[in-house]
Amino acid sequence: MPSAFVGQTLLNQYRVDELISSTPFGDLYRATDLRSNKFLGLTLLPASVASDSETLKQLDALASKLRSIPLTHSATYYGVFQTPQSAFLLEEWIDGPTLQDLLNKNPLSANETLIYVKALCAVLETLHKHHLLYLNLLPECVHINKQGEIFLSGLMGCQPSGATQFKTFNKSTRLYLAPEQFTGQALSPATDIYSLAVLVYQLTTGTWINGKAPPKTSEALRKAHLEGLPPAPASLNPELPDNFSRMTLWALRKNPDERLKTTLEFLSSLALGAQTQLDSIPLRIAPQPTPVTWAVLRDWHFLPEPKPSLVAEDAPPLHDRLAALSEPKPKKNKIGFAPVFLLALLAGFVSLFWFVKPAPVIVPTPIQVTPFTAVFTVEPSVTPSPRPTLENGGRIAYTCTRGDYNQICMVNRDGTNPVQITDMEASNYYPVFTPDGSSLLFSSNRNGAFDLYLLQFSAKQLIQLTQNIGNVISPRYSPDGRQIVFANKVGEGKTAIWMVNADGLNPHLVYTGVDEIVAVAWSPNGEQIAYAMSIGVAQEYEIFVMDANGKNHARVSEGLQGIGGSIDWAPDGRNLLIYAGPYNDKDLFKLDINSLAVTQLTDGGNNAGGAYSPDGKYIVFNSLRNDNQADLYIMRSDGSNQTQLTNNPEPDWGATWIE
Repeated sequence: MPSAFVGQTLLNQYRVDELISSTPFGDLYRATDLRSNKFLGLTLLPASVASDSETLKQLDALASKLRSIPLTHSATYYGVFQTPQSAFLLEEWIDGPTLQDLLNKNPLSANETLIYVKALCAVLETLHKHHLLYLNLLPECVHINKQGEIFLSGLMGCQPSGATQFKTFNKSTRLYLAPEQFTGQALSPATDIYSLAVLVYQLTTGTWINGKAPPKTSEALRKAHLEGLPPAPASLNPELPDNFSRMTLWALRKNPDERLKTTLEFLSSLALGAQTQLDSIPLRIAPQPTPVTWAVLRDWHFLPEPKPSLVAEDAPPLHDRLAALSEPKPKKNKIGFAPVFLLALLAGFVSLFWFVKPAPVIVPTPIQVTPFTAVFTVEPSVTPSPRPTLENGGRIAYTCTRGDYNQICMVNRDGTNPVQITDMEASNYYPVFTPDGSSLLFSSNRNGAFDLYLLQFSAKQLIQLTQNIGNVISPRYSPDGRQIVFANKVGEGKTAIWMVNADGLNPHLVYTGVDEIVAVAWSPNGEQIAYAMSIGVAQEYEIFVMDANGKNHARVSEGLQGIGGSIDWAPDGRNLLIYAGPYNDKDLFKLDINSLAVTQLTDGGNNAGGAYSPDGKYIVFNSLRNDNQADLYIMRSDGSNQTQLTNNPEPDWGATWIE
């Protein structure tokens, strides 16, 4: 894609706006996602790489691996995308200057440099703990946004620790490579530490590690890295503390075994050399501690926000879509129910709102790269502590059948302030809060097929996240809020497990089961996904768990009759909340995923759709015990103290809870 391609739109979604630079992996362009209205970094892969299916699989597997890692101060890498003519990588665009824009300015003080080192070490240390190396540290990959926050981009170049080959796809600068990257030795965290030390040397002295301008030829660069002895930084910048200078040289030793062992050790040593407490080092740029950077940031011309642009020419503007969501519409006389609603309502009453399956709409299968996961192993992580529930118990969102359609409603945990959020001639299901509680995600067929929509409370905006990828149901956020897992039926195929980034980018298939999958739920530690899959018996399912990358499936339900199609993880990550029982007599059960033991929580009432409170102390569920009418109830997590929450003449069901 030469620069003449600027202005073209790829995959009917990504408009190429500007050629930025050449990178180790291909030409970098700034692009606009016309669906989410966000800027992106688009790296065009060379033709030789675009035709190499194994390399593409590894690049896509790396995106999946990185999604499972709780990274901060890094630009999100979204993965590989393909057109019939090319392949490209997408990552988050950080608008603002880079460290390359600072190299021609005055040398930075030790304290100003430490702010960058702290942010970069936060990324590198997390990668190293998950056995990944960055290996491509360049000043143009270190960005400062308008708020003064520091981000590292280019994570598509990460490789497993211990690799002996340094892979790039394009002509790459060798200014920041470690000696072992020239000799074919095993690469380690010490490799990244060396590259970071070269950058520190440049920032604090204004010169390369030879004390002057870098050599012009590749061979001279190689010799300088392998044999050259850098002058002490303090000899080039007398304002640098001597111990800070010594720690920089220590990290530049030729033998990786003699360098500082971890990025945290490097950061701590530099801070000690500058007589600065680690906790006192800020994480963003401000006028006082960072005068050189602040001057660049102050004069920087930031890009204006992208103008809203919809892929579909006949799609209504965003404010019209929001109005359609929030403003009541007059009801029209109808002959019977809409086919989708009729099927959903019948299935709901037959199986106690087990699963509302929208009618299939045939759509093209999206272009995608088959996940390749053998290269990486996801490291175990710690299940986060359950979040406290607010004093009044927080808010509960649920599906409320009102007239001919299902809508989204919300109520306080104590039953006060019930409100119907949607009122449209379309069906809306499966509400789920974003992890921070600022928005509500749900599935709706307001534009035809069922897609995901995000309602942002503060901005009062409705954003369509997916568009014509199938029929989307049962969404759940990953614990870090970066991804959404959901069940999706494409064309005449089985309902399978898909994922999409939280901003609607990169919808892709994760797992196609042997039969229909009707519900999914992400574990609190982000490592596993539970799902309910049909076993060939109508309206009955079994519960399975798999790794978040779609591997290592295990059936965890045994011996329960008539398991229904909803699941929720307990905040402790050890139990699943399910429901089961004979027709018209369902109860809630707690299922231990390790011992497979089940504990019955309710006895009578025909109950379903349970969800834990954030602290795990309570459960909200729907029950037909009140004149065979579905209402919401709350009980303690041991099944005691069952209390009715809603009492509407029409069904309330499918609740979810936020603190």
